[in-house]
Amino acid sequence: MSLHTLTRALPIVAAAYGRRFGIPVQVGGDQAHTDGRMIQIPTLADTDQAHSLAFGYLAHEAGHVRLTDFNHPRHPTALGRCIENILEDVRIEQAMIRQYPGTRQTLDTVVETLIAQGRLSPVTPNDTPAEILVNGLLALSRARYRRQSALTPHAQTADQVMRQVFGSRFVQRLHGLLTEMSTLTSTAETMILAQRIVALIEQEAQEPEDAGTSTAADTGEGEPSESGPGCGTDRDDPSSRAEAEADAPTSQDTESDHQDTTGTGAEDSEASETGEGTDHAANSTRQSTSNTDTDSESLDATAGQQSTPSSTVPVSKAMQDALQSTLEAGVDQLPADLFQTVAETLGAQSVYAPTLLPTMERFRGEPHQGQSALQRVKLHSAKLTARLHALVEAQTLEQTRITPRGRALSSAHLHRAGVGNPRIFRLRDHKTAPNTALHLLIDLSGSMAGGQDVLALDAALALALALEPVKGVSCAVSAFPGIGGQEDRITGLLAHGERVATRAGAFVQRGRGGTPMTGALWFAAADLLGRPEARKVILTLTDGVPNDIDSTRDLIRQATTAGLQMLGVGIAVDVSRVFPHAIRINDIADLKRELFHITEHLLLA
Repeated sequence: MSLHTLTRALPIVAAAYGRRFGIPVQVGGDQAHTDGRMIQIPTLADTDQAHSLAFGYLAHEAGHVRLTDFNHPRHPTALGRCIENILEDVRIEQAMIRQYPGTRQTLDTVVETLIAQGRLSPVTPNDTPAEILVNGLLALSRARYRRQSALTPHAQTADQVMRQVFGSRFVQRLHGLLTEMSTLTSTAETMILAQRIVALIEQEAQEPEDAGTSTAADTGEGEPSESGPGCGTDRDDPSSRAEAEADAPTSQDTESDHQDTTGTGAEDSEASETGEGTDHAANSTRQSTSNTDTDSESLDATAGQQSTPSSTVPVSKAMQDALQSTLEAGVDQLPADLFQTVAETLGAQSVYAPTLLPTMERFRGEPHQGQSALQRVKLHSAKLTARLHALVEAQTLEQTRITPRGRALSSAHLHRAGVGNPRIFRLRDHKTAPNTALHLLIDLSGSMAGGQDVLALDAALALALALEPVKGVSCAVSAFPGIGGQEDRITGLLAHGERVATRAGAFVQRGRGGTPMTGALWFAAADLLGRPEARKVILTLTDGVPNDIDSTRDLIRQATTAGLQMLGVGIAVDVSRVFPHAIRINDIADLKRELFHITEHLLLA
């Protein structure tokens, strides 16, 4: 496995999304979901479609976590909540695209994949009124206001079918309200627009059959025409005014087009970080096509094909009944949310595996006891630091040699020319300083309790303290499992760039739970692949028995092949059956003898 192949692995890309969006991401289990704080995706088969859905799901749910107010009161009806979801999805995706232009292609690929799989189809006259309205609204809003060209045929079909089932006047007024989607800036505004759409449905469902050109009917919600965009103000033909507004290019469309042509740099940056560049390169032509107005104009033409003013077209009893049945539809009668469908698809494509990427929880620990531990290891750490400093200085010190060839003469040796000695040129040898990122993993499983846990923590603390002053070395320390023994968590003790003395309290812990080493190694690998240092090292202190030894060995093999250096340190045990490069320490004093030799190799070899 090459480094490029490893960087495209699902846990690595998921971790990159988490870093980029500032949201905890977990890979494991058989379900995709979010709790409003953390996003989980299941372990998936290594296929392009599965990964495309997973990456799109991460980007979409990250938008909700960052931008949606989950505490805002929801609509009391199932239909209202469904409409809220559709509108809020479009709003947060547009906001994410403005901030991270590369997410446009990632999110659009989700829709294209669902269409290819047959899980997202156009509405038909045979669908229930609730399905026609909800799926039609989804297609119209995403094609026109999210500019997803793959849904343009769906939107054209939806417009036609909705006119047949609900009447042209309702559809025209709905288009008028939808023009406000380009101005939404918050969850509260989304909810208000959803309420107005529900109010429009209620009003149209109750209109008398011979409704003419009454002001209340023509304004859309029974409000004054100046209450908002999309409400008719032309006394001769109010509906045509709403249609004109729906067809007119919006400022959002113009802004989106501008961003599509100017966001290349940010998009390339994200593609580089997450490994998406190769996956989506073949789709670049399709993306450029989706950023044109051709499909939107085609949709507008379909939306405006009704030649008779809609305000003069009577609302039939069948149309009213269709709207009323839509209002009364329960949760089980409404189509599933688009990304709920994505989550279900990911769950169906999941494969069994241990947790591949745990979420990190920061641990403060006991500051006073931490200072005691710091004093306890300082003696050993100081000796290790002195030896490392001497080693690094010896290796990086610039040396001068006198040679028979060169560009710089040595004034102290010019006299040699008089006796025929050509060695009069000065040549400087430049040696490379350390350029290493190290992630130190500590096994704090239950089998480590009773003394080995303290030994491992002291060893990690001493090593981190010894490396801190060494220029060109960055160190992070984590422990597994989580504080409460959770196998889907990893405990953060020290982050890159933090001072060891300020985090000493986190090194006061005890053994607990199992040994989810595979997930911990994925976490460390993802952390190091996001670092700029040329050399990347994972050093694991453990008693040597992972929960799933086969997956641990497989990951170590993959990471080693990709260029990461993997080393196991056995705490009073031989761990060579898990790590091909392993040592054993029995007490903290062994650091001076054992860890110095491996650190010398890891930093300067």
